[in-house]
Amino acid sequence: MIRLLPLLLLTSAAPPVPERLFGDWAVTCDNVMRCEAVSLQPAARLGEDHVQVSIGRDPGPAGGLTIDIAPHATPGRAMIEIDGRPMTPAVILETGIHLEGAAAEGLARAMATGKRMTVRDYHEKRVAFISLAGSSAMLRWIDAQQGRSGTLTALVARGTKPVSAVPKAAALPSVPALRAPKGAPPRIAPDLIAAMTKQGECEELNDNPALKPEIAKLDARNTLVLIPCGSGAYNFNAAAFVVTGGKAAPAKFDTGPDVELNGVTILTNAGWSDEKGVLGHYMKGRGLGDCGGAQDWVWDGSRFRLILETRLGECRGSIDWLTVFRATPVWR
Repeated sequence: MIRLLPLLLLTSAAPPVPERLFGDWAVTCDNVMRCEAVSLQPAARLGEDHVQVSIGRDPGPAGGLTIDIAPHATPGRAMIEIDGRPMTPAVILETGIHLEGAAAEGLARAMATGKRMTVRDYHEKRVAFISLAGSSAMLRWIDAQQGRSGTLTALVARGTKPVSAVPKAAALPSVPALRAPKGAPPRIAPDLIAAMTKQGECEELNDNPALKPEIAKLDARNTLVLIPCGSGAYNFNAAAFVVTGGKAAPAKFDTGPDVELNGVTILTNAGWSDEKGVLGHYMKGRGLGDCGGAQDWVWDGSRFRLILETRLGECRGSIDWLTVFRATPVWR
């Protein structure tokens, strides 16, 4: 079993509900209590092809449940089984199997009492094997976090309390955001690039001369500059600056990675999207990408505001990371 220990050093403060492990499942809930869980490779099967299963449940009395399964199979009809018992017919699409509503709830309740889940294609060939170890505790934990325990909406801790007993869902926080103007970014003088490189202490760290600064226009006055600042086999670091009126200053973040060099925030595998108006970064715990952390920010005119954070600390095959924070950008 591989555990990603440095993750908290490279991402923001701990989420409202820390990631929990239950057997072969990882689970957490975000800042408005939407909960997500992902399947993990059993210790005895590490190194084998992993079949990804992702579960999501929205908060509130009417909170819907979704289950997504990505079997290694060609599209077509399929059957999902629990301990060899047929549970629900399904259709394998290019993106996998997607269940929601009553079908998802029925399967989740069956998962809680089973040991293994399999998917068979229309030839009755097994195309997926998923360990259910810990699934009952994981689903019970979601019931508790969302205030469903003892209610008719619970998946495991079911009771007779009415749906109205479940706490109402909170609204997502909103953050102001500026749309990036069209057109090429301004030219940044070489001496200013050199000064930012020195301030971020990146001269010796940037051991790959092929990596060049990324420059993007944030608004009419401000320009983002990402200075290459060291790299590894699959992670590439950059020091984040904002240039205003020909002067550079370290980029400001409301919630950002905790890694700084000389007061400059260091991002990993960072990039700016003109189309989306989003600055993103992600740190892979290992080359497979089955653990790590990622954040997306929008620009509000003076600093970057967090709108999405995902993470997964357990390196056991899952390429779906768990959402721990969401916010809605209000564009202007």
